[in-house]
Amino acid sequence: MSTLEISTPLSANTQAILLLTAPLIVGRGENSKELLTPSEYGKLARFLHSKECQPADLVSFGGDELVLESGKIVNSDRLKRLVARGFLLSQAIERWRARAIWVVSRADEGYPARLRDRLKDLAPPVLYGCGDPTILNNGGLAVVGSRNADAKVLEGAMGIGELAARARRTIISGGARGIDQAAMSGALEAGGNAVGVLADSLERAALNRDHRNYLRDGQLVLLSSYDPQAGFNIGNAMQRNKLIYALADAALVVQSEYGKGGTWAGAIEQLDKLRLVPVYTLPNAQPDATLESLKKKGALTWPNPTTPEEFREAITARNSSSDTEQLSFSADNGNRSDEQKLADVCSVSVAPAEQLFVTVRTLLEQLDTPKTDKEIANELNVKPVQVREWIKRLVREGVLEKLSKPTRYRSTKSAKLF
Repeated sequence: MSTLEISTPLSANTQAILLLTAPLIVGRGENSKELLTPSEYGKLARFLHSKECQPADLVSFGGDELVLESGKIVNSDRLKRLVARGFLLSQAIERWRARAIWVVSRADEGYPARLRDRLKDLAPPVLYGCGDPTILNNGGLAVVGSRNADAKVLEGAMGIGELAARARRTIISGGARGIDQAAMSGALEAGGNAVGVLADSLERAALNRDHRNYLRDGQLVLLSSYDPQAGFNIGNAMQRNKLIYALADAALVVQSEYGKGGTWAGAIEQLDKLRLVPVYTLPNAQPDATLESLKKKGALTWPNPTTPEEFREAITARNSSSDTEQLSFSADNGNRSDEQKLADVCSVSVAPAEQLFVTVRTLLEQLDTPKTDKEIANELNVKPVQVREWIKRLVREGVLEKLSKPTRYRSTKSAKLF
């Protein structure tokens, strides 16, 4: 049986999450303006977890009472309207199945482990895809770059894809014209695998004649966190960058314009904030300003491997920025205090204020016991006024949640959410 013929029924939790968060675009109908945002869904998921319930319980027999209780988090009338979209969901499911599009949610075992483990609460609640989903757990090299690269640079990107295929490693990219498509084509044409993480139009890409054989043969998987019929949106294009990096073992920025575009934004987010994988840059293809800026932030020079062995070695190398010690309130680790570890990390930063925040963010992500801002300040050995600024930002980003009576804070990762 080919991967295009596999039809897995959606779990009850996935169907409920779709009702709550997905536009369910069928034909030319308008998107619901009442959909839960990622932040709202996260709060609702935490509430359900605290009640030892699951998203599916909202639409099960007797779920009306749970919907009313959930009104503390999201307006109950709004929830009722969302969960009442069952007919629209059935239409969308039939359309997806007819196009061999599968759907998986964070509540499913089949959700890509790399996204769940690395992105935590930032992992999209729902993913849509076409092709063999097992490829998503293989890692590989993320290749990103300009849509308007010249022929020589495109040829180089294709060569990188070909070498990845010879090394039996997957190319992961955004599927956009230019560098993305060149690297993916190089891998596919050489018999290798590729992942295209799309920001829009998954349905159209899945039906593209150029993709069908690769999808059928299990070489290509197309993935999106947005509705298969969703059109292009700049914000969506920026947001999908973190998925590309999170699925990879290493990343290569082939070409980027300094300070502009999705390639630049994704690389900066990775180097400054997420730091999930080593980031390489291709010197001969980069403008000087881009090259110098990325290197200052920790990007490495691509070693130009020529053999499969050298390629595999390159993408398993560790970036010095990813070697930073993970801090924890509870871990002693070598009899060194958290304050000493914090100082060590900050002493090597090229952007001290942001590096300090990134480190504090990592530390507070481990905060499973609720603490007041003063308690956090005491443990970090910094002034409460500074801690309050950090806390405000982390609450906005969904890293911390605020508890009342008395006011305390804890990590949103302290419980496994759907």
